[in-house]
Amino acid sequence: MTRRVSATKMVAQSTATTTPRNSFPRLQDILVNLSVKDAPKVVRRLKLVGDPISFIEYTDKVYVPNPNNDPALRGKTQRVPFPDADLNKSFVRIGHDDPKQCPWKKMGYIGSVQYAQNVLEKQEDGSWEVKILKKGKSIFGRIAEQTIQNYEDPENEDGDGRHYGSRNSPCIKITATATGMPAPKSVDYTLYFEGKPTFISDDMVELLRKAGEPSVEDLTRERSNYDSDRSDDPNMPEWEDFFAYGYPLTKIFKFTAPKGEESAASSSSYTVSPPVESPKPVAKPAPVVEDDDDDEEEFVPAPKPARTAKKTVIIEEDDDDDDDDDDAPSLGWMGKK
Repeated sequence: MTRRVSATKMVAQSTATTTPRNSFPRLQDILVNLSVKDAPKVVRRLKLVGDPISFIEYTDKVYVPNPNNDPALRGKTQRVPFPDADLNKSFVRIGHDDPKQCPWKKMGYIGSVQYAQNVLEKQEDGSWEVKILKKGKSIFGRIAEQTIQNYEDPENEDGDGRHYGSRNSPCIKITATATGMPAPKSVDYTLYFEGKPTFISDDMVELLRKAGEPSVEDLTRERSNYDSDRSDDPNMPEWEDFFAYGYPLTKIFKFTAPKGEESAASSSSYTVSPPVESPKPVAKPAPVVEDDDDDEEEFVPAPKPARTAKKTVIIEEDDDDDDDDDDAPSLGWMGKK
């Protein structure tokens, strides 16, 4: 219907038209950024929240077929596009909770154990921002080792502060430094464990709550599961509800079912049908890589510090997983808070 438009309505229409249709953040925007592509050295100061989740992440790599057990081919990999690469532009796929039902494992793609944890990242202006730290065992394993050392140290009387995800515990600093060397030694990661605790204030808890707050039912279930695990784990602090606040990690890093009817695996039966890319051979299902991030991280030991010394460890890791994913999905499914 043609009608006159007042100045007020015109401005309102213009504002509505220019408002972004999707104002939710992309995953890459809420991850702790440790990329050294724009700067030779990056330092992030983080206050961990609770404990991380773990999952299996698959890249588009398979082991080179080696039917004759040729020593020169052992451990060699080749890139094979995911069968649904035209429908899902992500560079990785998240595996099924049950490895026996995982289509990516059945197709021979190589998986690695990854961890994700909500953190509060200190900004240059002194404020805190909720982020997600996502890395492999080379970083999270070191944090776990230091936590256990804290609990086993008879001179450490910090109580729950011995756990870096508790309310009143030290921050950690991760420094990423470009080495100028080829992967997997292109980046040095240094972990520094502060000695003085940082208290998570009510304002910081509110930041976590705004990023994501579980339902009453989910919170009750999380608390119950945590208390059950804590009953036989001496290295877990007393539960606090804000452990469950922040970005919903189990929804973000959930199983990636193959897309499309022509996919090499059915998301309902998880059975393999056509080859990944004929006539290219597909390797037999490979075991999950447990020790490093897809064999692209190398842990460099550092001298064990004394109780009063600064705790620092250096890690060398490939920065391929820091590539920006322009096709990364937004988190619109999270809903408005």
